Amino acid sequence: MKKAFLLIAALVLLLASCAPRVWYKPGATSSRRDRDLEACRYEARARFAELTPPLGEFRVYVEIPWDTPRELAVRVRDAAEEAVRREYEDYRDEFTSRYVHDCMTRKGYVLVEQK
Repeated sequence: MKKAFLLIAALVLLLASCAPRVWYKPGATSSRRDRDLEACRYEARARFAELTPPLGEFRVYVEIPWDTPRELAVRVRDAAEEAVRREYEDYRDEFTSRYVHDCMTRKGYVLVEQK
């Protein structure tokens, strides 16, 4: 019985933590909030481009033994390039998210659960 209660409590907490959140500022209209949010996103993209080389400038070097079949060598190289691309995109998304959060906070907004 206790395990079932704990499972239900954990599920309720999980669902509550998934509630959508929106930026809120007293007196700001939704259109003003949307303009501020878009301005912060634009700044974030520009700042990321200024600080980070484009993905095409990253090179992937994979040491593959000379007797590896060509098809396997190509698959290994492609997998390495895909891993670098994913890491780059994850970093870009995290950078943008943090920048937008800081930007909106500087403008006086707070994140609240959507009602």
